[in-house]
Amino acid sequence: MFLLYLKLMRIPQWIKNLILFAGLIFSKKVFQCEALEKVIFAFFLFSLVASAQYVLNDYLDREEDARHPEKKKRPLASGELDAGLALAVTGIILPFALVGSYVLSPIFFALTLFYLLFNILYSKVLKHLVILDVMSISIGFVIRAIAGAVVIQVSFSHWLLLCTFMLSLFWGFSKRRGEIQILAGDAGKHRKILSEYSVDFLNLMMAVSATLTLVSYVMYSVSPQTALSLGTENMVYTVPIVVYAVFRSLYIIYIKNMGHDPTKAILTDASVITSGFLWLFLVLLLMFGNFSLPFPVLR
Repeated sequence: MFLLYLKLMRIPQWIKNLILFAGLIFSKKVFQCEALEKVIFAFFLFSLVASAQYVLNDYLDREEDARHPEKKKRPLASGELDAGLALAVTGIILPFALVGSYVLSPIFFALTLFYLLFNILYSKVLKHLVILDVMSISIGFVIRAIAGAVVIQVSFSHWLLLCTFMLSLFWGFSKRRGEIQILAGDAGKHRKILSEYSVDFLNLMMAVSATLTLVSYVMYSVSPQTALSLGTENMVYTVPIVVYAVFRSLYIIYIKNMGHDPTKAILTDASVITSGFLWLFLVLLLMFGNFSLPFPVLR
């Protein structure tokens, strides 16, 4: 039962919550123990709340998921785990996580609670509204980014928030595209909202959101405010890594046909993982290296 509940919690999906560390990194507090501890606690508490929301979603969608070629393997959809028992365990975990969030920071608690309520609204209403369904998922990522910043009382670049929003839109539309391809002509029967989309339309949405993701990040990297807050004008040198990661994502979606499961696509692609670590290393090097690159940015 324990292993089935862990599967229901979708622990691999916790990778999405790593964005809580963005505020820590870009505020240059990543090596401050107190700030690091707060964000680590925030990460686990937020992840528990997110997992509780996944359980609630699976409970509400268990009949629909039972007709899906992949989702039918989920513990509640397959009947392997008793739905009442799953709700009871969640009823213990969720209050614990929310109380912990309040102890950590009242503002963080407010954002976490808003995320939970917003996702319940998504499950009941927003996921049935074309375009707004994907935008709602993206708003969840923005909430994560802000929550990670407020817990250590730092500000967050508007350009970086916009980049977060656009990147999650990109992956959201790719997931819809992948679902349509997997379900083929039965897509609308498994999830009604999929009948509102087409592969051609989603291709266009992905192209737009990928472009805006890159534009947002470029604007962030060359912003005078970024240079002032990070202490370096050389963030522009991280742009090629981000460009590669986005292009590699397009390759994963169109060539490897893994767009229906973005988390699995990221975790199983060595090139994306490597580019992520390389980007993080270069960002930290530029912020804390106290040196100038041989080709400084011209003004």
